Amino acid sequence: MAAAPPLLHPSSSPSLTRLLLRLRLPHHYTCTPTPLSLRIPMAAFTRGPTRTYGYGGAPRPASSSSSSAPPPQSQYYNEATKTFYPIKPIRTISPGYMDKARELPETMSEPQKLLVILDLNGTLFYRAKRNNRAVTSRPYLTQFLNFIFANCHVMVWSSAQPHSVEAMLNFGFGNRSSELVRVWNRTHFKLPKVDYERKVLTIKDLEFVWDAFGRDGSATTTTTTATITTATTSSGRAKVNPMQFDQTNTVLIDDSTDKIQLQPHNGLTLRDFDEDLARAGTDDELLKVKSYLEKLIYQKNVSAYMRLHPFSSNAPLDSYTVKKASGSAVPKKVDDDLADELDDLARLLEKSRV
Repeated sequence: MAAAPPLLHPSSSPSLTRLLLRLRLPHHYTCTPTPLSLRIPMAAFTRGPTRTYGYGGAPRPASSSSSSAPPPQSQYYNEATKTFYPIKPIRTISPGYMDKARELPETMSEPQKLLVILDLNGTLFYRAKRNNRAVTSRPYLTQFLNFIFANCHVMVWSSAQPHSVEAMLNFGFGNRSSELVRVWNRTHFKLPKVDYERKVLTIKDLEFVWDAFGRDGSATTTTTTATITTATTSSGRAKVNPMQFDQTNTVLIDDSTDKIQLQPHNGLTLRDFDEDLARAGTDDELLKVKSYLEKLIYQKNVSAYMRLHPFSSNAPLDSYTVKKASGSAVPKKVDDDLADELDDLARLLEKSRV
């Protein structure tokens, strides 16, 4: 049996005597060489059960009554920009979406008319923070718009307020605003009032878009497919032919990967068009996007192609430009498509060895 710990007599240590008196302990108190971590239970530092608010929010004491419970709070999604997490939880990516995106890309002989969804501020324009009326267009905007309006259905979806969206469209699109099949702004994110009025992460869920087009059409649709059957929209927007919009033919162009996270293989992320790029005037991002779309319109499933061949702002312009044969103005589309298919086959063979 282990020996009892030695007793420390208070007379042998005046400082110990003062400590015992201050703690109101008797002088015959026994001191043991137990480690400090074992003498002080962790429960002494807590005040009871805790709750967590938002996404990984700091724990807060639980209240004994529901009436005194603190309101829901969100942590910053981005500390640097003071951007909050939304109050409503972010859903996960649909399993069916990933299954479709993992299909083998297939190149068609004829192009399809994609639905191209454009962001505005930071993507097509730079809007000065001190003066929202001072707007700068991204270089080659006119050339880019000419291509997509001629070959795609074009829609705008911005997280800006309605009046700001209208101002940017009037500045950069002019009469072409009437050719847009939809114009969406901050009111279309389905945000609660507290998030609508503060700087919060806004995610562009394409399920909202496909569902909205489906409601306007006469065909029965699901949340993953949208059908356009009307010749004109109620707002007098552009005429469109009956077709279905889903992940196989929809491209979202934005300057933030966070906003396209629910359909990552339908998103095309551009370098943020900020004040420095606006002043330099040397940006060629829209030329890269135009060249990328020239290939994408021939894909049967754009999400499958974009998963294996994602757009990159760091790639040189000639990597996206359709190559031309020597001494001829005819694009070597067949050679480019064959190279892409060989790349896809090589990736599949590599995976099969694992």
